[in-house]
Amino acid sequence: MKIIDFFDLTHIIKENIIKKINITFHSIGDTDCVSSAFGLLNYLPNASISTPDVITSNSRRIMERLGFDESTISNKIDENAEMIILVDVNNFEDCGRFREVLENFDGQILIIDHHSPSTIDKDNVTVFNDESFNSTASIVYEILKSLESKVDKNLANLIATGIISDSAELKNAFPLTFVQIGELLEKAEIDYQSLLLEMRHINTPQNRAEFIRDLFKANVMITGNLLIVFGKAEIHANKLADDGIRIGADVSLFYTHRKEEVSFSARLRPPLDRTYKINLGKLMKTLAPIIEGQGGGHPCAAGAYGPLTENTSKFIDMFMFELNNHIKK
Repeated sequence: MKIIDFFDLTHIIKENIIKKINITFHSIGDTDCVSSAFGLLNYLPNASISTPDVITSNSRRIMERLGFDESTISNKIDENAEMIILVDVNNFEDCGRFREVLENFDGQILIIDHHSPSTIDKDNVTVFNDESFNSTASIVYEILKSLESKVDKNLANLIATGIISDSAELKNAFPLTFVQIGELLEKAEIDYQSLLLEMRHINTPQNRAEFIRDLFKANVMITGNLLIVFGKAEIHANKLADDGIRIGADVSLFYTHRKEEVSFSARLRPPLDRTYKINLGKLMKTLAPIIEGQGGGHPCAAGAYGPLTENTSKFIDMFMFELNNHIKK
């Protein structure tokens, strides 16, 4: 594994511009990794995007609104790829069923991420991992600027949503983040509040009524100094998990049952991930086998899904058990 700086990163991307490159990301792809992938795709003419399983419903909705075709995202790694770029993930384990393909890939693998350093022990892996960026979309935007790649109105909007979503609506922003958001809002021809409204999506009165009912029915408990809210969502567990944090919870966990599958969404109020050394992405990945499924995400926002719906309560119990272990340390 080779660690590189930003100058080397832009050089590698520029010198491989004509190669057949496959861009992929972690399991349950969120807005940050999706916007990062499309940002690189904008510069790399022979690139393609693939996902190991699914992308979040919010990512799909934002893509559709901005005219980015979800059908361009494949569910498998391009077998003819000369190079693979991983965005918003710094290990193979979090790439779900792509793990084996990545481990056996002989070509160059480039990792672009903003989390803790990678520990992959492979000679063909090159890593840019800089925690001074709040999101991978922030890194990709700097790459596009450095390479003087045109960022049109819709791509600027998409990259801005990636940066904003991964910074908890700028609560975890760095000075560079505000500079980038200002530039992107100008390119996207939209103001910040309007972009937030588009990101959140105003649901129908019926759906909003359902959200409120679910919140009122949710379980509320205090563990240590943390307020936790959890329960069932009739629709959009991720939306309810977000709302749980917005109304004052420190931790939120909601699930939905649909088509013989249970889907969990968990959220943690920043910076409690650093205070208690909690990584929801790792936690959901660890617990996913309980429902015979997949899990992953980020320290403060993660999900898991699987077919074993009868183990829903067991999953919640284990989530709370692991959470308590971190709090007590």
